[in-house]
Amino acid sequence: MSEDPRATIAVGSEQQRRAQLERLVREHHTFVWRSVQRLGVPSADVADAVQEVFLLAGRKLDEMRDERGFLFQTCMYVAGHVRRRAQRCREVVDDDRVHAEIDERATPEQSAEESEARATLQTILDAMADELRVVFVLFELERVTMIEISRMLGIPAGTVASRLRRAREFFLSCVECGGRGER
Repeated sequence: MSEDPRATIAVGSEQQRRAQLERLVREHHTFVWRSVQRLGVPSADVADAVQEVFLLAGRKLDEMRDERGFLFQTCMYVAGHVRRRAQRCREVVDDDRVHAEIDERATPEQSAEESEARATLQTILDAMADELRVVFVLFELERVTMIEISRMLGIPAGTVASRLRRAREFFLSCVECGGRGER
């Protein structure tokens, strides 16, 4: 009895897809984690959102050309979905309590000043309009060039530049008023 060659090809391509997805996760997990977090996903939902991003990416491996761009677009989609779901949900999520229950010990890297700065940054990012936040996060925090952002988001470079300028102005005005996300 000989094996069906199509079955061998399907198994081979499935192994290639799995290897490609594993490489994608290895290379971009940290980027995706930071992106969904900075796009407003509550701390308690970040791990699930990251998993959803990679599940969606796994289904679209054949269509993917620009990996970081595709992953960031998917992060935007998933983060928006999670935020809308949280708005509909009546459950009150106390992120501080969740973190306290998970691990009461602070790591050596975590100082009070760093924690406060991260919280202030997140508050400002949460108050920023999505179109500005996306460009700000990619350029200022992820160090992606304006040309890459333009390509990733499918918008003109001039639009990226103007959104970045407006985002910086918003950020600076929030910092001046104490980081409350107000202008």
